Amino acid sequence: MKKSRRRRAALVLMCLLCAAVLAGCAGDKSGAYDRAISIFAAGDYAQAADAFARLGEFEQAATYAAYARGLVLYEQGDFAAATPYFEQTQDFMYGRQRYQYCLADVLQTQGAYADAATAFHALGAFEDAPLRYAYCTALLAEADKDYQTALFSYADAQPYADSAERMDNLQSQIYYYAKSLKQQKQYEQALQLFSLLGDYLASQQEIKELKDISRDQQYDHADALAAQGETRQAYDLFAGLSGFRDADSRASELAVALGIAVEDEEE
Repeated sequence: MKKSRRRRAALVLMCLLCAAVLAGCAGDKSGAYDRAISIFAAGDYAQAADAFARLGEFEQAATYAAYARGLVLYEQGDFAAATPYFEQTQDFMYGRQRYQYCLADVLQTQGAYADAATAFHALGAFEDAPLRYAYCTALLAEADKDYQTALFSYADAQPYADSAERMDNLQSQIYYYAKSLKQQKQYEQALQLFSLLGDYLASQQEIKELKDISRDQQYDHADALAAQGETRQAYDLFAGLSGFRDADSRASELAVALGIAVEDEEE
């Protein structure tokens, strides 16, 4: 009888010791988990990833470990390597946005600029996604010789990557191409290109010269029409040149000759 009581007492003591050990283990893991959270919050993601990995499946340790490893690679700019970590943590913190950002970066790296632009645009204001959307758009537009879109998009993309250098290089190409068009007497095309450049180099002076050339051509055409008796057409052209040379007085002379037709226009 006494032996039986001693056995029961020993069993109870063993159970109590096991419970104490288990409670101690749980307490240790809980403390380690809290310390790992603090390391993560301080931004030491590499150390936090190791700390969470040692905790196995305790609470959200596995998720934190994967996310932290993804952040280490993300901050290093190795987006391709970071992709699988964020793929498995899309429902955690900014996992979904970072996963989509990594995919967009891979598309850009592969030269799939249209798809990359779409992907970055879908991210809205997340980090530098708007700058990268503008950059990819600019690359596409430049390749298509859509110079207006390319210039505006490179301006919007700054200071991302080499957008400023690309914009300056494109402005230089457009400027000298426009000058060559001017030399070939393709004045309208040259004027359109110079008009995209704002104050770049002597663009404004080139624009003024081209507009004067255009006015001279319009004036000469109006003068020829007047000599041929095409009074109304000549009047319309001179009237459109108000302030240039003696276009105002020429228009007034033709207005008198037109008489009723001019009165009808004023009505």
